[in-house]
Amino acid sequence: MLFHFIIQSLKRGAVSLVRRQVFFWMMVVVPLLGSWFLFDLMKAGEVERVPVGIVDLDNSSLSRSLTHNLEAFKTVDIQYHFRNYQEAADAVQRGLVLGFFYMPADLSERALSGQSPTVSYYVNYAYYSPASTMFKGFKTISMLANGAIVTTALRTLGVPGPQISATLQPVLTDVHALNNPWTNYGYYLNASFVPCFLALIILLVTAFSIGTELKYGTCRQWMHSSGNSIILAITGKILPQTIIFTAVGWFIQLMMYRVYDMPLNGPPSHMMWAMVLFVLANQGWALFAMCVAPNFRLGSTLCTLLGMLSFSFCGFSLPQEAMYPWIEALGFVMPVKYFFLLSIDQALNGIDLYYSRVYYAALIGFILLPWPLIWRLKKECMHPVYVP
Repeated sequence: MLFHFIIQSLKRGAVSLVRRQVFFWMMVVVPLLGSWFLFDLMKAGEVERVPVGIVDLDNSSLSRSLTHNLEAFKTVDIQYHFRNYQEAADAVQRGLVLGFFYMPADLSERALSGQSPTVSYYVNYAYYSPASTMFKGFKTISMLANGAIVTTALRTLGVPGPQISATLQPVLTDVHALNNPWTNYGYYLNASFVPCFLALIILLVTAFSIGTELKYGTCRQWMHSSGNSIILAITGKILPQTIIFTAVGWFIQLMMYRVYDMPLNGPPSHMMWAMVLFVLANQGWALFAMCVAPNFRLGSTLCTLLGMLSFSFCGFSLPQEAMYPWIEALGFVMPVKYFFLLSIDQALNGIDLYYSRVYYAALIGFILLPWPLIWRLKKECMHPVYVP
């Protein structure tokens, strides 16, 4: 009899996926197309040739030298030379440039007189990634400007060239970027955005599949097909989705690590098993939301809200250092946070599995999270109360 109810429950769950085309689109088409779009968008790596402008009110050999140095950077592209600050600010507002470098009229004069001239740069952070690239270039040039100003002042005092070099840079640094020597932004962004996008889809589909049973009043038939066992009902509903989402997740990892050559410095099996736990953890979180609020509208809204905010408070689109502590703590209540940390450890750094055990345990914890409250969902299914 138990075997009969298991078959009935699994059959009901599989048939519901076949009957509604929305499941095929949301579980297969949307994740694969979205992942391909992000991979292809960032395949060039670091953002280059960001359009910027120059305001050179000094027009001296020093200011022209700084302009030539800025032009040598591959991260920025000087497209406009503005006559004043207002003209440059208007260009930023119209979207002609994303920022500009400002050199005052007394730049060389103050430098030769031993004073401290000021150069400024303005960056439009409405576009975070190109703005960060542009900011790095502007900051480097401002540091070179400081060195050029000091060099000019020391030369006017008769200090020889070798002594000037030793004064400006007494210690030489040699920087090596570990495991990503190309400083490819796509490796970091895709490792976070793509799993977060997949997690959002899993949350929505899981909440939708359970919530529709409550919304359309079919929850009693759902329970009857599983012998009134909520465990069998949930297993039959979620297990077919788990298989499909896991297969989609593995295909996304194939695209990520083989087609687009993202670093995979650890055993592939570690990330494959992590994907299985990741899918189950997000399904567990959505099931937990439906147990807390056994209502289609409330449960799906909760999953949508936290799934969308995961892009921000998990530290993917906004640095954690810029967050309030309580907002930063919210990032640790979503499975995608631990999957990202795990992928950094195993795929990017390739460290021993022992040091990632906490992240695997956290994903398993999300799988077990809803089961103490599963009785609430069963009560609602056995005695449904319509709430619009």
